[in-house]
Amino acid sequence: MRTKNLLSVTLALLATIWAGCLHAQERGTNSTGVPVAASGSPSSQVVPFGVPLAPPIYFVNFLFLYFSNPATAALMPAYRVPLPPQVYKCLLEHPDGCPYDHMARFFRQQAADKKVHRNGNTIWPSSCQTTAQWQPLAPPEYQHPDQINEPLRNEKADQLAQALGIEQDMILTDIEYQCVMGVPPRDPAQEILYACFIDFTASKGNGIVVPFSSYGLNLNEQGNVLSLCAPHAPCLEANKVFLELKDIAQECGFENKLERLVTETPILKFIDEGGECQAAWKPSCIAEATRSDNDNR
Repeated sequence: MRTKNLLSVTLALLATIWAGCLHAQERGTNSTGVPVAASGSPSSQVVPFGVPLAPPIYFVNFLFLYFSNPATAALMPAYRVPLPPQVYKCLLEHPDGCPYDHMARFFRQQAADKKVHRNGNTIWPSSCQTTAQWQPLAPPEYQHPDQINEPLRNEKADQLAQALGIEQDMILTDIEYQCVMGVPPRDPAQEILYACFIDFTASKGNGIVVPFSSYGLNLNEQGNVLSLCAPHAPCLEANKVFLELKDIAQECGFENKLERLVTETPILKFIDEGGECQAAWKPSCIAEATRSDNDNR
């Protein structure tokens, strides 16, 4: 009885926080209700990154993925890469996506730049940070082109999961995971989760033709590049599916594991912080970081 009551309370809190994030996104405001927009003018000190790579959002998705299937989580990006200026400008003007055919050369030019050497790092805006305890665990900025879209890999994923409070007996079994994800033809909720899992793990290690995980971007079925949390992106729609987690856990038989996920890891904290970050940088879902003074190219 205690387990069921505690699960109901924690999931109710999770749903309340996540629903608040969705409502803020729909309004296009930050947590104070004041509209916020990116400047669209990246400079040597302002660097645009896809919001899904912001520490709290990255951690939320990593925790859910690792909890579901560690091998999948190991395909998340190990590094974050700033958007080429031309891509950033286009996405600010067209949050629903820019044709990849028009953007491809800018990504190729960035990947071909062998002169990328950095001594420092970039700092996320305050709306996209978490506490000092967790911040250093997030993906660092890439230092050379070979790191673009590099996957986290198993060893680093295991280390990050342990640091964030995941125990091995909290992880779903293969049967429980298959119950969540389903098989074709999937129901609408399963289809959204399936698409989102692919988008968050679109790294070199996942056999994706055009990987974009290090940018926090997605290549949709229409051939457009857009942020993973841009309007109508599968991973933004997946927020609504998370509100059904209690029912999914009951149906698939892992209520106790889900209870432990939300009580023994900082996931509720990250959801709250991540919602603020997404809401602050609507609708393109691209945040402006600043380059530290000791960072030289």
